[in-house]
Amino acid sequence: MEKKRFIFGDNVIVAECKYGENAYQSPAALLSAGTGDSLGLDKFFLMSGMPLSYNNYCDLDRLLQTMTHVAATFDLNRGMVPYIALGAKHGNACGAGIHDNDKLETIKKMVIGDLQALFGGLVMLNFAVDVDEAELLLTYKTASRRLLDGVIAPWFSPEAVALLKRKGDKCRFISNNALLDLNRNSLDQEFIFRHVRGGYLSQPNYTYILHLENEDLKMYGTADEAEEDDLLLAKAICDTSNSNTITIVKDGQLLGNGVGQQSRVAGAELALSIAKKNGHDVFRAVAASDSFFPFTDGPAALIKKGIQTIVSTSGSINDQKVIDICQSHGVVLYLVSDSKGRGFYNH
Repeated sequence: MEKKRFIFGDNVIVAECKYGENAYQSPAALLSAGTGDSLGLDKFFLMSGMPLSYNNYCDLDRLLQTMTHVAATFDLNRGMVPYIALGAKHGNACGAGIHDNDKLETIKKMVIGDLQALFGGLVMLNFAVDVDEAELLLTYKTASRRLLDGVIAPWFSPEAVALLKRKGDKCRFISNNALLDLNRNSLDQEFIFRHVRGGYLSQPNYTYILHLENEDLKMYGTADEAEEDDLLLAKAICDTSNSNTITIVKDGQLLGNGVGQQSRVAGAELALSIAKKNGHDVFRAVAASDSFFPFTDGPAALIKKGIQTIVSTSGSINDQKVIDICQSHGVVLYLVSDSKGRGFYNH
């Protein structure tokens, strides 16, 4: 049987993958559109390890969405970008940490977000990896070597690579210096295309960033600065995860990311369950919802476990009931219009 060939127009094959999502989906490759974007996937360099798979590239792209949204959010609201560490499985953050000046604490927060989910996942950092950082990625809070599919960072020392390497070169080390300079202008501005049978769907990219000084933001109660930092992190993670999503953050750490649920209350229950499974205390934590609450059951589930601040969108016929239940329990609620601030669907 003749092997299928690529039809890629003027695009350039950057890397051929062994196969696509599954072994029977072949051939597969990363193609470059030649945009010159310093954060384009064609600008990421494989320093060591086996070639990236199709799924690795998909996860890399999703990690980059979350990383740039976190960076842009803090640059816009705080005038600085913290150290950021993200761990992802199937494109969704399962661990995340930020810190103003401590790389190691940032990694610790990320690693213990969901220890089980991080197994075999990808990690992205906006800072260089040397021996100390590698040691934490490898051994922090685990009795044996942590298995990762890959680590993405601006730079790796040879010693860090040697420490993190897996048998068969199964851990990929992927570098891009542009990760050092992320800011509010780092979001992907290109149109999104998706193949559908018989053609393509196209839409503008998702570039909304929550701005605490925006007049469209309605605040019912006031969070302190630390709580608002958690709110900013939760919103950026939530908006770039698969809908329906509820994201719980406390002290600059992702505690639970309840993604891909078919009801919003199920997303809340899943996020709470993940946090509990990993021994996290959600009392006075922040929760983000990527769209409005259609009923009060979602907020009620979060409030019952001690969530103190919620950020969501408005647009439900039950908005006032959601406002009322939060106010009756002394829970701070920040609302932005769903038409402007709704997160990715990622259908």
